Amino acid sequence: MTTHIFEDAAPSPLAPRRTLRDVARLAGVSVSTASMALADKSRVSASTKQAVRQAAAALSYVPNSSGRALRAQRVGALAVVVPHTSHHVFTHPVFMDLLEGITAAANEHGVTTILSTAPAEHDEAPAYLRILEGRQADGVIVASASVRDQNVDRLAASGYPVTLVGRRPHRPSLHCVGIDDLGGFQALTEHLLGAHGHRRLAHIAGPLDHQSAIDKHEGFRAALAQAGVAYDPSLVVESDYSQEGGHAAALELLEGPALDAIVAANDQMAFGAIEAMRDHGLDAPRDLAVVGYDDIGLARVMHPQLTSVCADLVEVGRLAAERLLELMAGKQPQPVQRELPTTVIVRASCGCPPERIQRGTTA
Repeated sequence: MTTHIFEDAAPSPLAPRRTLRDVARLAGVSVSTASMALADKSRVSASTKQAVRQAAAALSYVPNSSGRALRAQRVGALAVVVPHTSHHVFTHPVFMDLLEGITAAANEHGVTTILSTAPAEHDEAPAYLRILEGRQADGVIVASASVRDQNVDRLAASGYPVTLVGRRPHRPSLHCVGIDDLGGFQALTEHLLGAHGHRRLAHIAGPLDHQSAIDKHEGFRAALAQAGVAYDPSLVVESDYSQEGGHAAALELLEGPALDAIVAANDQMAFGAIEAMRDHGLDAPRDLAVVGYDDIGLARVMHPQLTSVCADLVEVGRLAAERLLELMAGKQPQPVQRELPTTVIVRASCGCPPERIQRGTTA
Protein backbone atom coordinates (compact mmCIF):
# COMPACT_ATOMS: atom_id res chain seq x y z
CA MET A 1 0.00 0.00 0.00
CA THR A 2 1.32 3.45 -0.90
CA THR A 3 0.50 6.62 1.01
CA HIS A 4 0.85 9.88 -0.88
CA ILE A 5 1.00 13.18 0.98
CA PHE A 6 -0.03 16.50 -0.56
CA GLU A 7 1.05 19.32 1.72
CA ASP A 8 1.78 23.03 1.94
CA ALA A 9 1.46 23.79 -1.76
CA ALA A 10 0.83 27.32 -2.96
CA PRO A 11 -2.77 28.38 -2.28
CA SER A 12 -5.23 27.82 -5.08
CA PRO A 13 -8.65 29.46 -4.79
CA LEU A 14 -11.75 27.30 -4.85
CA ALA A 15 -14.33 29.42 -6.59
CA PRO A 16 -17.82 29.22 -5.10
CA ARG A 17 -20.21 27.32 -7.30
CA ARG A 18 -23.83 26.32 -7.18
CA THR A 19 -24.49 22.79 -6.02
CA LEU A 20 -27.20 20.26 -6.69
CA ARG A 21 -28.45 20.99 -3.17
CA ASP A 22 -29.01 24.63 -4.19
CA VAL A 23 -30.99 23.52 -7.24
CA ALA A 24 -33.10 21.13 -5.18
CA ARG A 25 -33.84 23.83 -2.59
CA LEU A 26 -34.95 26.34 -5.24
CA ALA A 27 -37.10 23.75 -6.99
CA GLY A 28 -38.62 22.56 -3.71
CA VAL A 29 -37.57 18.92 -4.12
CA SER A 30 -35.09 16.55 -2.53
CA VAL A 31 -31.49 16.32 -3.76
CA SER A 32 -32.08 12.80 -5.09
CA THR A 33 -35.17 13.94 -7.01
CA ALA A 34 -33.24 16.86 -8.50
CA SER A 35 -30.48 14.48 -9.57
CA MET A 36 -32.95 12.11 -11.26
CA ALA A 37 -34.74 15.01 -12.93
CA LEU A 38 -31.54 16.35 -14.47
CA ALA A 39 -30.70 12.82 -15.61
CA ASP A 40 -34.16 12.62 -17.27
CA LYS A 41 -35.19 9.55 -15.29
CA SER A 42 -38.69 8.22 -16.02
CA ARG A 43 -39.50 8.02 -12.30
CA VAL A 44 -39.77 11.84 -12.17
CA SER A 45 -42.82 13.63 -13.54
CA ALA A 46 -42.52 16.04 -16.46
CA SER A 47 -43.61 18.99 -14.29
CA THR A 48 -40.94 18.23 -11.70
CA LYS A 49 -38.28 17.88 -14.40
CA GLN A 50 -39.27 21.25 -15.77
CA ALA A 51 -39.13 22.89 -12.31
CA VAL A 52 -35.69 21.43 -11.62
CA ARG A 53 -34.34 22.46 -15.03
CA GLN A 54 -35.65 25.98 -14.56
CA ALA A 55 -33.98 26.14 -11.13
CA ALA A 56 -30.71 24.89 -12.60
CA ALA A 57 -30.86 27.48 -15.35
CA ALA A 58 -31.66 30.28 -12.92
CA LEU A 59 -28.66 29.34 -10.78
CA SER A 60 -26.34 28.72 -13.74
CA TYR A 61 -25.78 25.26 -12.32
CA VAL A 62 -23.36 23.05 -14.23
CA PRO A 63 -23.34 19.36 -13.13
CA ASN A 64 -19.92 18.20 -12.03
CA SER A 65 -18.75 15.24 -14.08
CA SER A 66 -16.51 13.79 -11.36
CA GLY A 67 -19.26 11.55 -10.01
CA ARG A 68 -19.79 9.92 -13.40
CA ALA A 69 -16.06 9.65 -13.94
CA LEU A 70 -15.57 7.99 -10.58
CA ARG A 71 -18.27 5.44 -11.30
CA ALA A 72 -16.86 4.74 -14.74
CA GLN A 73 -13.23 4.31 -13.76
CA ARG A 74 -11.85 3.37 -10.36
CA VAL A 75 -8.33 4.44 -9.43
CA GLY A 76 -7.92 2.21 -6.38
CA ALA A 77 -7.35 5.00 -3.85
CA LEU A 78 -9.11 6.83 -1.05
CA ALA A 79 -8.21 10.37 -0.01
CA VAL A 80 -7.97 11.76 3.51
CA VAL A 81 -8.54 15.53 3.57
CA VAL A 82 -7.40 17.33 6.72
CA PRO A 83 -7.93 21.08 6.19
CA HIS A 84 -4.96 22.03 8.39
CA THR A 85 -1.22 22.37 7.77
CA SER A 86 0.96 19.27 7.64
CA HIS A 87 2.74 20.53 10.79
CA HIS A 88 -0.58 20.60 12.62
CA VAL A 89 -1.42 17.09 11.44
CA PHE A 90 1.90 15.42 12.17
CA THR A 91 2.40 17.00 15.60
CA HIS A 92 -0.98 15.91 16.99
CA PRO A 93 -1.13 12.26 18.14
CA VAL A 94 -4.90 12.16 17.50
CA PHE A 95 -4.32 12.49 13.75
CA MET A 96 -1.63 9.81 13.87
CA ASP A 97 -4.09 7.38 15.48
CA LEU A 98 -6.76 8.20 12.91
CA LEU A 99 -4.34 7.71 10.02
CA GLU A 100 -3.16 4.41 11.49
CA GLY A 101 -6.72 3.09 11.48
CA ILE A 102 -7.48 4.44 8.00
CA THR A 103 -4.35 3.06 6.38
CA ALA A 104 -4.81 -0.31 8.11
CA ALA A 105 -8.28 -0.67 6.55
CA ALA A 106 -7.00 0.55 3.18
CA ASN A 107 -4.20 -2.01 3.36
CA GLU A 108 -6.66 -4.82 3.98
CA HIS A 109 -8.54 -3.85 0.82
CA GLY A 110 -5.47 -3.17 -1.33
CA VAL A 111 -6.32 0.52 -1.63
CA THR A 112 -3.86 3.43 -1.74
CA THR A 113 -4.24 6.27 0.78
CA ILE A 114 -3.73 9.89 -0.29
CA LEU A 115 -3.35 12.55 2.40
CA SER A 116 -4.16 16.15 1.44
CA THR A 117 -3.42 19.00 3.87
CA ALA A 118 -3.72 22.79 3.62
CA PRO A 119 -1.00 25.40 3.04
CA ALA A 120 -2.24 27.53 5.96
CA GLU A 121 -4.60 27.12 8.91
CA HIS A 122 -7.08 29.63 7.47
CA ASP A 123 -6.88 28.47 3.85
CA GLU A 124 -8.69 25.12 3.79
CA ALA A 125 -9.79 25.15 0.14
CA PRO A 126 -6.60 23.79 -1.50
CA ALA A 127 -6.80 20.59 0.55
CA TYR A 128 -10.13 19.86 -1.15
CA LEU A 129 -9.28 21.34 -4.52
CA ARG A 130 -6.42 18.90 -5.14
CA ILE A 131 -8.88 16.04 -4.80
CA LEU A 132 -11.68 17.68 -6.79
CA GLU A 133 -9.41 18.64 -9.68
CA GLY A 134 -7.02 15.70 -9.67
CA ARG A 135 -9.60 12.89 -9.37
CA GLN A 136 -6.92 10.66 -7.92
CA ALA A 137 -9.26 8.94 -5.44
CA ASP A 138 -12.51 6.99 -5.49
CA GLY A 139 -13.79 8.47 -2.21
CA VAL A 140 -12.83 10.93 0.51
CA ILE A 141 -12.56 10.95 4.30
CA VAL A 142 -12.66 14.45 5.80
CA ALA A 143 -11.22 14.93 9.30
CA SER A 144 -11.27 18.02 11.55
CA ALA A 145 -13.28 20.32 9.29
CA SER A 146 -14.91 23.31 10.95
CA VAL A 147 -18.68 23.52 11.13
CA ARG A 148 -18.53 26.50 8.75
CA ASP A 149 -16.40 24.77 6.11
CA GLN A 150 -18.59 24.82 2.99
CA ASN A 151 -15.99 22.84 1.05
CA VAL A 152 -17.41 19.70 2.66
CA ASP A 153 -20.77 20.32 0.98
CA ARG A 154 -19.09 21.06 -2.35
CA LEU A 155 -17.14 17.83 -2.08
CA ALA A 156 -20.28 15.80 -1.36
CA ALA A 157 -22.17 17.51 -4.20
CA SER A 158 -19.36 16.71 -6.65
CA GLY A 159 -20.23 13.03 -6.73
CA TYR A 160 -17.53 11.65 -4.47
CA PRO A 161 -18.52 9.19 -1.72
CA VAL A 162 -17.66 11.03 1.50
CA THR A 163 -17.24 9.97 5.13
CA LEU A 164 -16.57 12.49 7.89
CA VAL A 165 -14.62 11.93 11.09
CA GLY A 166 -16.52 13.42 14.01
CA ARG A 167 -20.13 14.18 14.85
CA ARG A 168 -21.91 16.35 12.28
CA PRO A 169 -25.45 17.17 13.48
CA HIS A 170 -25.73 20.00 10.93
CA ARG A 171 -25.07 17.52 8.10
CA PRO A 172 -27.35 14.61 9.08
CA SER A 173 -27.32 13.00 5.63
CA LEU A 174 -23.53 12.63 5.45
CA HIS A 175 -21.90 9.50 6.83
CA CYS A 176 -19.63 10.05 9.80
CA VAL A 177 -17.81 8.17 12.55
CA GLY A 178 -16.77 9.92 15.75
CA ILE A 179 -16.60 9.65 19.52
CA ASP A 180 -18.97 10.78 22.26
CA ASP A 181 -17.13 14.00 23.13
CA LEU A 182 -20.11 15.50 24.94
CA GLY A 183 -20.56 12.48 27.19
CA GLY A 184 -16.82 12.04 27.72
CA PHE A 185 -16.26 15.64 28.75
CA GLN A 186 -19.33 15.65 30.96
CA ALA A 187 -18.07 12.55 32.78
CA LEU A 188 -14.62 14.11 33.19
CA THR A 189 -16.09 17.31 34.66
CA GLU A 190 -18.43 15.32 36.89
CA HIS A 191 -15.42 13.53 38.36
CA LEU A 192 -13.96 16.85 39.53
CA LEU A 193 -17.31 18.04 40.84
CA GLY A 194 -18.32 14.79 42.53
CA ALA A 195 -15.18 12.97 43.64
CA HIS A 196 -13.31 16.13 44.63
CA GLY A 197 -16.06 18.62 45.43
CA HIS A 198 -14.53 21.32 43.23
CA ARG A 199 -16.76 24.26 42.34
CA ARG A 200 -14.49 26.83 40.67
CA LEU A 201 -13.78 25.04 37.41
CA ALA A 202 -12.19 26.71 34.38
CA HIS A 203 -12.35 25.30 30.87
CA ILE A 204 -9.67 25.69 28.20
CA ALA A 205 -11.76 25.02 25.10
CA GLY A 206 -10.63 23.99 21.65
CA PRO A 207 -11.58 26.06 18.59
CA LEU A 208 -15.32 26.60 19.02
CA ASP A 209 -15.99 26.50 15.29
CA HIS A 210 -15.25 22.74 15.43
CA GLN A 211 -17.93 20.29 16.56
CA SER A 212 -15.65 18.35 18.91
CA ALA A 213 -14.82 21.53 20.85
CA ILE A 214 -18.49 22.56 20.86
CA ASP A 215 -19.51 19.16 22.24
CA LYS A 216 -16.84 19.25 24.98
CA HIS A 217 -17.95 22.73 25.99
CA GLU A 218 -21.56 21.54 26.13
CA GLY A 219 -20.48 18.54 28.23
CA PHE A 220 -18.71 20.91 30.63
CA ARG A 221 -21.83 23.07 30.96
CA ALA A 222 -24.10 20.03 31.41
CA ALA A 223 -21.99 18.70 34.28
CA LEU A 224 -22.02 22.09 36.01
CA ALA A 225 -25.80 22.38 35.64
CA GLN A 226 -26.36 18.90 37.01
CA ALA A 227 -24.23 19.75 40.05
CA GLY A 228 -26.04 23.04 40.59
CA VAL A 229 -22.94 25.12 39.79
CA ALA A 230 -23.49 28.35 37.87
CA TYR A 231 -21.75 28.57 34.50
CA ASP A 232 -19.29 31.48 34.37
CA PRO A 233 -18.26 32.39 30.79
CA SER A 234 -15.27 34.33 32.14
CA LEU A 235 -13.78 30.97 33.18
CA VAL A 236 -13.82 29.66 29.60
CA VAL A 237 -10.88 30.51 27.34
CA GLU A 238 -10.81 29.33 23.72
CA SER A 239 -7.48 28.06 22.39
CA ASP A 240 -6.01 26.02 19.53
CA TYR A 241 -5.32 22.52 20.92
CA SER A 242 -1.55 23.22 21.14
CA GLN A 243 0.62 23.12 24.25
CA GLU A 244 1.57 26.74 23.64
CA GLY A 245 -2.11 27.66 23.38
CA GLY A 246 -2.88 25.89 26.65
CA HIS A 247 -0.01 27.72 28.34
CA ALA A 248 -1.29 31.12 27.19
CA ALA A 249 -4.90 30.30 28.15
CA ALA A 250 -3.86 29.13 31.63
CA LEU A 251 -1.80 32.28 32.22
CA GLU A 252 -4.93 34.30 31.43
CA LEU A 253 -7.02 32.23 33.85
CA LEU A 254 -4.42 32.41 36.61
CA GLU A 255 -4.58 36.21 36.50
CA GLY A 256 -8.19 36.00 37.68
CA PRO A 257 -9.87 34.76 40.87
CA ALA A 258 -8.66 31.55 42.51
CA LEU A 259 -9.63 28.30 40.81
CA ASP A 260 -10.11 24.72 41.94
CA ALA A 261 -9.41 23.01 38.62
CA ILE A 262 -8.67 23.46 34.92
CA VAL A 263 -10.48 21.19 32.48
CA ALA A 264 -8.60 21.25 29.17
CA ALA A 265 -10.13 20.09 25.88
CA ASN A 266 -7.06 18.02 25.03
CA ASP A 267 -3.91 16.71 26.70
CA GLN A 268 -1.49 19.09 24.97
CA MET A 269 -3.35 22.10 26.36
CA ALA A 270 -3.39 20.46 29.80
CA PHE A 271 0.41 20.09 29.58
CA GLY A 272 0.64 23.78 28.73
CA ALA A 273 -1.59 24.65 31.69
CA ILE A 274 0.65 22.70 34.09
CA GLU A 275 3.67 24.52 32.66
CA ALA A 276 1.94 27.88 33.22
CA MET A 277 1.16 26.92 36.80
CA ARG A 278 4.84 26.17 37.41
CA ASP A 279 5.67 29.60 36.01
CA HIS A 280 3.48 30.97 38.85
CA GLY A 281 5.05 28.70 41.48
CA LEU A 282 1.99 26.45 41.58
CA ASP A 283 1.86 22.67 41.56
CA ALA A 284 -0.68 20.23 40.17
CA PRO A 285 -2.61 18.76 41.87
CA ARG A 286 -1.54 20.34 45.18
CA ASP A 287 -2.66 23.87 44.26
CA LEU A 288 -4.91 23.22 41.30
CA ALA A 289 -6.27 20.08 39.65
CA VAL A 290 -5.67 19.78 35.90
CA VAL A 291 -7.26 17.24 33.55
CA GLY A 292 -7.07 16.69 29.81
CA TYR A 293 -8.66 14.73 27.00
CA ASP A 294 -7.51 12.12 24.42
CA ASP A 295 -5.20 10.09 26.72
CA ILE A 296 -2.13 10.36 24.50
CA GLY A 297 1.04 8.47 25.42
CA LEU A 298 2.66 11.39 27.27
CA ALA A 299 -0.31 11.57 29.64
CA ARG A 300 0.89 8.33 31.24
CA VAL A 301 4.54 9.31 31.72
CA MET A 302 4.48 13.03 32.60
CA HIS A 303 4.59 14.29 36.18
CA PRO A 304 2.00 14.27 37.50
CA GLN A 305 0.39 11.60 35.38
CA LEU A 306 -2.58 13.19 33.66
CA THR A 307 -6.22 12.32 34.29
CA SER A 308 -7.75 12.19 30.83
CA VAL A 309 -10.45 10.67 28.61
CA CYS A 310 -9.68 7.74 26.35
CA ALA A 311 -11.35 6.72 23.11
CA ASP A 312 -10.18 4.28 20.45
CA LEU A 313 -9.24 6.72 17.70
CA VAL A 314 -7.47 4.02 15.70
CA GLU A 315 -10.82 2.24 15.57
CA VAL A 316 -12.53 5.49 14.55
CA GLY A 317 -10.14 5.76 11.61
CA ARG A 318 -10.63 2.11 10.67
CA LEU A 319 -14.43 2.35 10.81
CA ALA A 320 -14.42 5.59 8.80
CA ALA A 321 -12.37 3.89 6.08
CA GLU A 322 -14.53 0.75 6.12
CA ARG A 323 -17.64 2.90 5.81
CA LEU A 324 -16.15 4.84 2.90
CA LEU A 325 -15.19 1.61 1.14
CA GLU A 326 -18.80 0.43 1.47
CA LEU A 327 -20.06 3.71 0.00
CA MET A 328 -17.56 3.38 -2.84
CA ALA A 329 -19.03 -0.06 -3.52
CA GLY A 330 -22.53 1.41 -3.78
CA LYS A 331 -23.74 0.28 -0.34
CA GLN A 332 -25.43 2.41 2.33
CA PRO A 333 -24.13 1.41 5.79
CA GLN A 334 -26.32 2.15 8.80
CA PRO A 335 -26.56 4.08 11.03
CA VAL A 336 -25.52 7.10 8.98
CA GLN A 337 -23.77 8.67 11.98
CA ARG A 338 -21.97 6.55 14.55
CA GLU A 339 -20.32 7.50 17.86
CA LEU A 340 -17.87 5.37 19.83
CA PRO A 341 -17.86 5.47 23.67
CA THR A 342 -15.27 7.17 25.87
CA THR A 343 -13.67 6.24 29.20
CA VAL A 344 -12.37 8.52 31.97
CA ILE A 345 -8.84 7.49 32.98
CA VAL A 346 -8.17 8.63 36.55
CA ARG A 347 -4.57 9.49 37.41
CA ALA A 348 -2.72 11.78 39.81
CA SER A 349 -3.25 15.21 38.20
CA CYS A 350 -6.81 15.53 39.50
CA GLY A 351 -5.72 14.86 43.08
CA CYS A 352 -6.99 11.32 43.52
CA PRO A 353 -4.99 9.21 46.02
CA PRO A 354 -3.04 6.24 44.61
CA GLU A 355 -5.69 3.70 45.62
CA ARG A 356 -8.28 5.50 43.46
CA ILE A 357 -6.13 5.81 40.35
CA GLN A 358 -7.67 3.38 37.89
CA ARG A 359 -9.73 3.21 34.75
CA GLY A 360 -13.02 4.99 35.11
CA THR A 361 -16.38 3.99 33.71
CA THR A 362 -17.47 4.35 30.13
CA ALA A 363 -19.04 7.74 29.52
